Amino acid sequence: MFHRDIRHSTRLNPANRLCRHTRPRRVTVPRASHPRHATAVGRVAVCATVFAVAALGGCSTDPEPAGGTTVAADGTMTVSVVMKDMRFEPSVIEVEPGTHVILETTNADSMPHDLVFENDLSTELLARDSSATLDLGVGVVDEDLDGWCSVSGHRAAGMTLTIEVTGA
Repeated sequence: MFHRDIRHSTRLNPANRLCRHTRPRRVTVPRASHPRHATAVGRVAVCATVFAVAALGGCSTDPEPAGGTTVAADGTMTVSVVMKDMRFEPSVIEVEPGTHVILETTNADSMPHDLVFENDLSTELLARDSSATLDLGVGVVDEDLDGWCSVSGHRAAGMTLTIEVTGA
């Protein structure tokens, strides 16, 4: 007993851990793919499908004037202008020279806004969800006309609107 080898030691002897043939074997089980990977692939597929539908849905054969623009039989152009996120939408309106232009402005922002033109035509200061109509008159728009929000800092932040005369 005195000369025992480590390999012949008893179970109670800590030297058994060193022996190769007595070490417990680890069984490896093949793992399935992680559930996050499957979810990520599904999300990418859904995003691609939504993008494709949106892109194809945006292609219509009916030409519509931009920004809710309507033209009456007498040539009067009525444009819906929305004040939102420190911007006017649309920010550029193209008209023929001498067109009678009516702007229907709506403030969809939480801050008050107005619309002032360089020829002294303007709307009152509009609170959220308020609207005003601004008639620029017949024959007033013969050259480009710049407008902006007169609230301090809004014009500098890019809240401007331009009426461009085309075909002059």
